[in-house]
Amino acid sequence: MKGILCSIGFVLCGLSAVAQVGSKEVIGSGAGELRGIQEFMEKMVEEGSEAGWEELEGYFMYRIRHPLDINTAGREELEELHLLTDFQIASLLEYRNRSGHILSRAELQLVNGFDAASVSLIAPLITFGEGSTTDDDTYFAGRRGRDTLAWYRKTTTELYAKWWWKESSEEWLGPEFYSQIKFKGDYNNKFKFGFTAEKDAGEVVWSGGTADFLSGYMMLNDISLGRKMKVADLVVGDYAVRFGQGLVVWNGASFGAGSTVQGMYKRGAQLNPYTSSDENGFMRGGAATLRRNFSVGKGVGVTVFFSLKDVDARIKDGKYTSLKTDGLHNTESTLQTRKTLGEMVYGGSVQYWNHKVKMGFNCIGYGYDAHNGRTVQEYNKYQIYDGRWGNFSVDVNAVWGGRRVFLEAACDWGGSVAVLGGMTFRWRGWDCAATLRSYSRSYIAPYAGAYSTVSSCSNQSGCNMVAQKNIGWGKKLSCGFDVAHYPWKRYGVPQESGAVKLWCRLEREGEPLGWNVKFYGTADTYETDFKCGVKGYLCYDVAGWLQVKVRSEAVTVEGADWGVAAGAELVATSRGGRLRGILHGAYYNCREWECRLYMYEYDLPLSYSSRLQYGEGMAAYALVSYKMGRKGALYIKGDSSGKMKLGLRMRFF
Repeated sequence: MKGILCSIGFVLCGLSAVAQVGSKEVIGSGAGELRGIQEFMEKMVEEGSEAGWEELEGYFMYRIRHPLDINTAGREELEELHLLTDFQIASLLEYRNRSGHILSRAELQLVNGFDAASVSLIAPLITFGEGSTTDDDTYFAGRRGRDTLAWYRKTTTELYAKWWWKESSEEWLGPEFYSQIKFKGDYNNKFKFGFTAEKDAGEVVWSGGTADFLSGYMMLNDISLGRKMKVADLVVGDYAVRFGQGLVVWNGASFGAGSTVQGMYKRGAQLNPYTSSDENGFMRGGAATLRRNFSVGKGVGVTVFFSLKDVDARIKDGKYTSLKTDGLHNTESTLQTRKTLGEMVYGGSVQYWNHKVKMGFNCIGYGYDAHNGRTVQEYNKYQIYDGRWGNFSVDVNAVWGGRRVFLEAACDWGGSVAVLGGMTFRWRGWDCAATLRSYSRSYIAPYAGAYSTVSSCSNQSGCNMVAQKNIGWGKKLSCGFDVAHYPWKRYGVPQESGAVKLWCRLEREGEPLGWNVKFYGTADTYETDFKCGVKGYLCYDVAGWLQVKVRSEAVTVEGADWGVAAGAELVATSRGGRLRGILHGAYYNCREWECRLYMYEYDLPLSYSSRLQYGEGMAAYALVSYKMGRKGALYIKGDSSGKMKLGLRMRFF
């Protein structure tokens, strides 16, 4: 009871603090220009990219408040938008060199590769030069004076809090509620800081004097050391490392991999602060990137990192028998696994780049402070190592015109090899991307995050391709395939096997009516069963304050009945946007496990949730958000199972 009162007391204190502090929201917003961004993020969740969408949503929120100048942004900054293809970026840079600054959205539509839909999609994130202001700028300047407006526009500090109750028949050690507090600060994208504290349901409020999971970071960017030398990134605390295409190390998000042209090539900064509440998949220690520019668009860089932390594991006779990754410590048995194994990770990267080519040499070493005691079985015997291990790779990507070719070749300390290469290009109006991959069955890379159809970058070879085209009248056609061959046994598959996946999507973006329909099919040579399905989405703006959304999906497996699910939701916004409500109801009939479905839901800020649809029944939820002042919002969600969730989001500057 004391823990519950402490948590509720924190939320109430937070509510009182926002009396003086409205920002635009991405999630749950269906009105105006943010609708396109919201639909893009929903597609990422549908395609299985929900693990990193929090980072993407945070970036979009930053860009909404600090729009990117489309006339001065370089290639890397345009790539970080995640919404433009290589052809669009090349066309934009060429147009600027030839014709000068772009002055309006109408002129941006004249650039080859851009149309009204693509311009509308990126519009909330860009500006066409100096002098643009937001509503919050005008409000702040009116209250505090124009002399402090410049500082205000460079500073962002935000707080998020979540709380909900969860009942269980298990004998938990602590209170039956989940709670999370997250704070993030950013000054001019040069100094970032933040922390996350989380307690899962059933865990004690304080464990060892701290929250069950406590994470924090401080990061400096662009520290000049002279005319051509700078510290590009310096981070202390918890952070993510991403090298090349992920064959050596890639912590965190991979947006739209295998489902969008933009997502086929991994991009982004090598070092990023860690802001997720996932208790795995990050480094803890320090890292830095030093860069030396020889001339405009040409230079070298060096990145080094070191991490030392304890992870969850089951220990027996001084050896670890398994690594535990769910982050739960709410029973006596799970608490005994908490932070029982020491982990050391270290590595670095050397990069060279010019206007056309970027090259990197990447390496990583790692190990635990206990010997490996895992049981060796047929499916995993090539993936077990003991003591120190590591990987190194060479990655190259070259850009010319609207085309890009990329390649990463990696090797582990045992000599096993993994290779991933691909290309993005435009052909007869189609934006295309294709990759080839070949991962040895004995390639061991536990920190890798390259594209893979199984849980590790090993034991497979294959190819995949995605193509998309605007076919007019606001419609876009996308299609793709993936073919994989697994030369060795997998978990649950005691023989060589293969798999094929095909899909096609037709969508219309725009107002007042938007919709998409996707057909997909998969086949596995081991099970010899063909699975196919269709899912659809429709969004209609009934009025400026009311929006209706309908989602449905049907799937069948050879020899099994159909599984179907359909849901509808109303999104209503009050005059001025202070109060927003979402009411959702769904029916599902998935009587066989092979035909089960998952439907995602809007949740508290910075999160989606996914509901398993198995059996037959109905599900419903309501989500209400209320803006308090200009910079605070309260969220309340209740569903048909009786669960109630509370969320708080506020911005101090």
